[in-house]
Amino acid sequence: MRRRRWPAWRHVRPSVFPLLTGALVGGIIVGGALALVRRPAGTSSRRALNPLQARPQDYSWTAQPDPEFPIPPYARFLEGVQVVLDPGHLGQRDPGGTWKRGPTGLREAVVNLRVAQFLRELLLAAGARVVLTRKADKCLDLPDKDDLHARVEVANRAHADLFLSIHHNAVADPAANYTAVFYHGAPDYSPASLCAARHLLTGLNDALRLESHLECAVVSDELLYENGFAVLRDAEVPAVLSEASFHSHPDEERRLRDPVYNRREAYGLFLGLARWAQAGLPRVRLLRVEAGGARQGDQAVVALDDGLSGRGGWGAGQVKMSVESVVVKLDGKSLAYTLDLPQRQLRIALPGRGSARRGPLYVDFENVFGQHVPHPRIDLPGSGR
Repeated sequence: MRRRRWPAWRHVRPSVFPLLTGALVGGIIVGGALALVRRPAGTSSRRALNPLQARPQDYSWTAQPDPEFPIPPYARFLEGVQVVLDPGHLGQRDPGGTWKRGPTGLREAVVNLRVAQFLRELLLAAGARVVLTRKADKCLDLPDKDDLHARVEVANRAHADLFLSIHHNAVADPAANYTAVFYHGAPDYSPASLCAARHLLTGLNDALRLESHLECAVVSDELLYENGFAVLRDAEVPAVLSEASFHSHPDEERRLRDPVYNRREAYGLFLGLARWAQAGLPRVRLLRVEAGGARQGDQAVVALDDGLSGRGGWGAGQVKMSVESVVVKLDGKSLAYTLDLPQRQLRIALPGRGSARRGPLYVDFENVFGQHVPHPRIDLPGSGR
């Protein structure tokens, strides 16, 4: 009969077993500790749930997923879009004390800049054109009025598609912590600004996963100030201001100190902007002004671009604008027009002649995503503007 061969561990002296056991247990403890150290702040450490058996209420909304920030395919529609990012309060006079600081002294301007820099990196990767109003944490020693005007003038001079001022909020109540995106004035003041605000809000909601949410988080700046925010009021392009969260909230201040969390916020803004661009940015362009006869005034011929059809693809030839949404005004008064859908053109009857028209002509409409024209004002030849 063959002799049975025992496993090698049978020949280990009994006195060695405690050492092996201790090494095994120690390795497990050290490995677990290293895993926790490597886990970025704000990510969940709870055990994975069975996705086919877990109930919706078994999951925690505020548990952050792993910090991964891929560029989605639809971000390609950002290519060529011009965005001006304004890191709020950066370069502004700092009176010290608790001004724009969290409970333990975190400066809002520092966080605003980090988020803006991360967002710039993401936008550039998608092919967007990006300008920062401020790049360094250095006081420019300007009066507040001049400081705010200088910021928005960067966007005005560039004829940007969007001006985004990045901020974080603060109030006396340390429990307050929610997201809000502000536009200027009444909803009809700049419909294109509202379009951007809606997408930015959903992106921030997805990324930050805050517990509290306003009943309506796209908010007019006149809710806080009678004349609104200067950086939005002075804008001649679509403009919004994001207040992603509250640095006056102790736990949120701690999260805002973490660059990974700052990048989460930037990624939320980026996804919002990518979805905004995917929905198309409608354009209007003056083709010509045709002189009228003795009984007929001049006519402006304006080309309409819904921001979608020019991409080609399936259904490219279909109408992708709401005909009923067309608005044509001059000096605040509605004008008569004729819409040529096949040619995507408007023929607009103009009052007066030459210098008698003060202008500019205002032409707006919605595409199938509800997107409005970012630059609806058209200067007319011979106008007073």
